[in-house]
Amino acid sequence: MKKRKIIRDYYEAELPRDPDRLERLGWEDRESQFRRFQVLTDYVYLEDKRVLDVGCGMGHLLDHLKEKEIPVTYTGLDLLGSMVNEASRRHGEHRFIKGDLFREPCFEDKSFDVIYCSGLFNLNTGNNFDFLLSAVEIFLRLTKETVVFNLLHHDSPERDDKYYYFYPDQVVRGVENLSPDIKSIQLVEHYLNNDFTLLLSLKDGPSCKPEN
Repeated sequence: MKKRKIIRDYYEAELPRDPDRLERLGWEDRESQFRRFQVLTDYVYLEDKRVLDVGCGMGHLLDHLKEKEIPVTYTGLDLLGSMVNEASRRHGEHRFIKGDLFREPCFEDKSFDVIYCSGLFNLNTGNNFDFLLSAVEIFLRLTKETVVFNLLHHDSPERDDKYYYFYPDQVVRGVENLSPDIKSIQLVEHYLNNDFTLLLSLKDGPSCKPEN
């Protein structure tokens, strides 16, 4: 599959040489990584929730949750075995799984309270919008309360052809009719100049925290 090759080539090329180089994982720096994770912790009730981190990489979200002292039952899922191995080495007390959620079932429906996905849709694979919608459909089946994902903003001042940039309004319209279980959609912008986050609250779970 073309998408899998693009992802594998991008993320795996230099990981064995220097596993702490955030830019190889699609982060500009630690500050931008923190700001993306901060949206999740600021807006979603996470304490004692079952969290699935899709495209978990080396488990940097788990680092953030530990620093914030937020207790969760964490599961990390990544396409690349090298990422999963490194994450397991760094966080041996938590579960990390190598798998492709979009090709084969990895979990039963409603296995999680919160699903988080950061950066997975950034690389230009030629069908990003369709891939996003199909992925969110799967996320909605697997969670009971909240789906959170971030995307690159179409109005980003610095653009690169290897990445894909989304219109927030178009994404909201695309996902709002994916499931009758969606109770509300919250759009968060302006925490970075090239990024936005959508938070989907489901009817069986609590609403997201009010905006600070």
